[in-house]
Amino acid sequence: MSDHFYPNPAINVAATTNIKHTNLPDLHLSTVRKLYRGGIRPGEPIRTRIEAQQMLEKIPPSQRVRPSDAQQYLTDKHASHITPHSQGGSNQPNNIKFENAKDNLARGGEKMTLQEQMRLDAKWQFDNLTGAIKAGIQAVPKGAAVGALTILPFSLLSNALRVIRGEISAQQAATATLKDTAIGGVVGGGTAFAITTVAAACPPIAIALTTVAPVLAVVGAGGMVYEFFKILGDHKQAVRTYYESLTQQELERLQAIETELIYEHQKNLEFLAQAKAVNQEIINRPIAPGVEGAMQRLRESAAIAQSLGLTSTNSKLLPESQLPSLPPSS
Repeated sequence: MSDHFYPNPAINVAATTNIKHTNLPDLHLSTVRKLYRGGIRPGEPIRTRIEAQQMLEKIPPSQRVRPSDAQQYLTDKHASHITPHSQGGSNQPNNIKFENAKDNLARGGEKMTLQEQMRLDAKWQFDNLTGAIKAGIQAVPKGAAVGALTILPFSLLSNALRVIRGEISAQQAATATLKDTAIGGVVGGGTAFAITTVAAACPPIAIALTTVAPVLAVVGAGGMVYEFFKILGDHKQAVRTYYESLTQQELERLQAIETELIYEHQKNLEFLAQAKAVNQEIINRPIAPGVEGAMQRLRESAAIAQSLGLTSTNSKLLPESQLPSLPPSS
């Protein structure tokens, strides 16, 4: 099967990939409470809904693809203040970073240093990357299934037509179909991993992917319809070429027969010309009088017959022994 077929699995996988990052209504109540109240001392006003959403967005995007991921991420985290309460720090999201509880407790009332902030930023990037890779790996089986199922019917059709045309055997067709399906699965799985990893790590990409998904679905369906008719068109062209080649072979065979017949006819014409010349030689020989002349003519006729390959088995008038010679006349 031609390589132009393999983009279809990738398009279909992209159309069926849906990455939606968690919002506040999707979270468990305990996690929501942590976003509203994390780092706030008893008696102080809790955050607004907008501020709680900003706190949620401090979780790496890939760690909130599912509500359970966000809850798991915050399990051992404190809402650490960059500038602590004791030094006038606020509870606003811009003064908060999620940090391991033991590190926050170890700092006490000290202000978070620039090195500590950089370490937390690097840890955030690392957590975002590892979460994205995890999401990509989890998407591989579905992507592989979509890719394989996209390829399978067209590979079956294409290879079945090749069997009908006599290009391959049924066993070879089955092997080719398995190979095409496996390649489709690899393409689908690889596409799912790449798209999911990027979309999980970057919410704008996820939003854009969701927006264009209907268009991709239409493109994928159109590509499959195009491929179906292309396979049939290729089959029709292959059959036409096959019969044209048969016609050409038949013409070449007839030309070879005609050439052979012309050659044989030419040989017959040459033989007839030689026979005519011999006949004329026999007819136009001078006739000597008497018995001596007759015996001479007989010897000459026997010699001519023998030169043509005739023997006594062809005619009783051609004896095997030398013809007798008459005594010379006195």
